[in-house]
Amino acid sequence: MNRVIKDIDQSILCYPQLKRVEVEGYVRVVGEIPLIHPEKGEFDRYEVSIRFPQSYPKCFPKVIETSSKIPREDFRHVNPDQTLCLAVEPEEEAIAKNGISFKYFLDKVLVPHLSRETYREMSGAYPDGEYAHGNSGIWQFYESALETTDRKLIISELEKIIHSKWQGRNEQCNCGSGQKFKKCHLEKWNTIMKSGREYVIEKLEQFKKNINHE
Repeated sequence: MNRVIKDIDQSILCYPQLKRVEVEGYVRVVGEIPLIHPEKGEFDRYEVSIRFPQSYPKCFPKVIETSSKIPREDFRHVNPDQTLCLAVEPEEEAIAKNGISFKYFLDKVLVPHLSRETYREMSGAYPDGEYAHGNSGIWQFYESALETTDRKLIISELEKIIHSKWQGRNEQCNCGSGQKFKKCHLEKWNTIMKSGREYVIEKLEQFKKNINHE
């Protein structure tokens, strides 16, 4: 916990409107996050309360937007416990599996997310698209990564990624495209594996159960 506190204290030096507090024995970060355009200056701000799960820094902190500017709805990526859904699950696993700093989280995850929410409020749509909320979003992630909506094919591909010996980069890809593996499926497989082998195995077993109950 001392390491986490040191990480927090160093990180919020760059966010002077945030402060570390203790609530019922748990560390929180509370305050405001201004959104600042490099040329036009501040264009919005949000009040937040941030807590740190036991598995942090190998997961994202949990954030509640306490200014209530973001509607508490699935389509605005707010979970039932009021925390913000900041990334589709495989992306969070890929980012945080080796640990992240709180500064990285603020700079690269939370501030961009809040900026997207402001854009969504103003324009009616997110600037770069979105995954669905919850389990549907996880399926969409793999559909996008593997460029197919055939769920049985996704399961088959995940089986190959996990259990088969990968081809050499310059060998012809087994999919029949006629391209070398490095020009065809290698990048897709690497995208999948960024979240870690154990996570992919977990999702594969979950997907098999989903298919069996459809």
